[in-house]
Amino acid sequence: MSYEIIAAQGTATVTLTANQKIAVKTAGEALVYQVVGFPNYPSQNDLIQTVTDTIYTSSAFTDGATIIIEAGAYPVLYAVGTDPVVGDDGDWQHQATPNALNATGTLTAAMMLGGIVTSSTGAAVTATPDTGAIIDAASSLAVDDSFDFYVINTGGSNTFTVSVGGGVAGITIVGSGAVAHSTSGHFRVRKTAADTFTIYRMS
Repeated sequence: MSYEIIAAQGTATVTLTANQKIAVKTAGEALVYQVVGFPNYPSQNDLIQTVTDTIYTSSAFTDGATIIIEAGAYPVLYAVGTDPVVGDDGDWQHQATPNALNATGTLTAAMMLGGIVTSSTGAAVTATPDTGAIIDAASSLAVDDSFDFYVINTGGSNTFTVSVGGGVAGITIVGSGAVAHSTSGHFRVRKTAADTFTIYRMS
């Protein structure tokens, strides 16, 4: 890869030298800022481009620049140089070490935003999602933005179940939350209002 990756909801600060450009690509939305300063005045972040489901390439910065990129609900790819190119060689995305949930407990916002949750215990696991308010605070999603996560269940004969039980504030589940042993489950988390999310079972 000749480019860098910013995870969904992530931020990167990039330093460009004289006459370099920056190319930014995302399947969602990303904000590109230039840090500007004035004598005796604090630096400001000047929005230079909103990138929406496309590739943006800046003009050359004659004196260099400090650029801040804020990713939205999808990862962002970026490259720097005099003629930067963001490759189109696959659906690259950042993937941190998967989180494990091997006992009944909270399926945290961080676990879901991490993309993959594993379970390898032989006992049944009931995973209760964080509240909508917690998920909202952990992300920067707009209404109708979403993210996906996957549960991989390698436990002996257990079932891993995403469940709201008697109710979790701001969370609704559509479809089955049960992931049988030796299978995986695909879930999509959609923001429907402030502090309010629906978790859809996709497959």
